[in-house]
Amino acid sequence: MAEHKRHQGHRQRMRERVQNYGLDSLAEHEALEYVLYLTNAQKDTNGIAHDLIDRFGDFAAVLEASEEELCTVEGVGPATARMLHLLPQICRYYSRSRTSTTRCIKTTEQMGSYLMAKFAWSDYERAMLVSLDSRKRVRAAVWLREGTSDRVSLEIKSVVAAAIKGGTDTVVLCHNHPNGAAMPSMEDIEATGSIAQALGLVNIYLLDHFILTDTEYFSMRDANRLPIYDFRTGTLFWP
Repeated sequence: MAEHKRHQGHRQRMRERVQNYGLDSLAEHEALEYVLYLTNAQKDTNGIAHDLIDRFGDFAAVLEASEEELCTVEGVGPATARMLHLLPQICRYYSRSRTSTTRCIKTTEQMGSYLMAKFAWSDYERAMLVSLDSRKRVRAAVWLREGTSDRVSLEIKSVVAAAIKGGTDTVVLCHNHPNGAAMPSMEDIEATGSIAQALGLVNIYLLDHFILTDTEYFSMRDANRLPIYDFRTGTLFWP
């Protein structure tokens, strides 16, 4: 009974650690032990995780092993082997869905997540235009331009052409600052105003302009720094 209580207490501490600090806070054998909880409701998975790491070398190699190979490790049954073997495929499926050009995006957080995945691992500045239909589904996500490690210039004509080609009346502009902060420069703000006005002249609404780094994003709309084009008066308003 004492051993059972110690085991349950360990699981609870692991769950709290992941909840508070994320899976990244765990060592490889701990992360594997945690994943193994999914198919081992009562069994102590710490020893199984260590044996798997010892057998295959690291966390990634465990997931890349065949189901037959996994089942050669004591404590690993068919259900656990199937689950571990499926994880890389699940991750690939999730990544593809996350950047799908038909994804429905209704919040700033969803758009930020979508764009962060698109710009992942970019070590130079790039710009993208996302066209949204009336149901906030992505109709097109077009790369506009690539720059250097610290600068990308947005040509108004190319932005407007991409927006018209997208076939919708609502677009989101985005570019990254790979070596800087997720904050718009004065040049970014001025360029956004010119773009918002040029888009407005062809009846396309600039919904937001995102600035990204490797770890965070900035929404000019949420920060009340996005210039708004008034279609009735043909006037650009600055917050």
